[in-house]
Amino acid sequence: MLLTERLRLARERLAEIPAERFATERFQGFFGREALSLLRATEESGEARGRALCLMLPGNTEKEALLSVLSSVCSRAFSPQCDRALRVRCLELFLQCYGLFARDSAPGEIREAIYYDLFDYAEEDVRQRFSARAEGPFGLTVILPGELPWYADRYPEVAAAHAEDLSLFLDKALRDRLRPLIRETADETVREKCLAAILRYQRVSGNDTRYSVRQQGWLRELYAPDSK
Repeated sequence: MLLTERLRLARERLAEIPAERFATERFQGFFGREALSLLRATEESGEARGRALCLMLPGNTEKEALLSVLSSVCSRAFSPQCDRALRVRCLELFLQCYGLFARDSAPGEIREAIYYDLFDYAEEDVRQRFSARAEGPFGLTVILPGELPWYADRYPEVAAAHAEDLSLFLDKALRDRLRPLIRETADETVREKCLAAILRYQRVSGNDTRYSVRQQGWLRELYAPDSK
């Protein structure tokens, strides 16, 4: 019941945004377009929901780059496997960030808002991702558990400010809870693809990575063959 009410309130607010001057005049109308797309995501289901997706390309300024990140995070609402809880989260995060942009908040405040949403639900995101058994390309946003490691890699200053939180997630949560989950829900072929993508990322990044040697080891072990 609470989730239904949150969805209703989010939909009502999204419907108002395309008529607001800030949404249409700033950032090339990004917020107006994104609000309409997210509304369609709540109305459609299955493949039709995926066709409503509208992504923001990275811009030249720091805030425009943040819009691209926000768009990528909210794009989960368009997945055919997305459940209602995740959809509501994406809508509410978008609305929260819209308010921050409209108040001309500092980029750091916006980055923190996105971080806390991803951190608070990091394990839940992993559970949904692997339970859905979704097929598709394996980029860095897909192979790593949830969106949190991808976000931390993109914003090392945020990762540094929350080093203890990230260590807790990467070291303990991945090792003790998420690796068994992956073993239960992802078949060997999927795990091989994920492991290969992680190895490619670590090989290309070299020393320029946001993960410690120990954490990189955990990431590899998530998908390593059962015999290792």
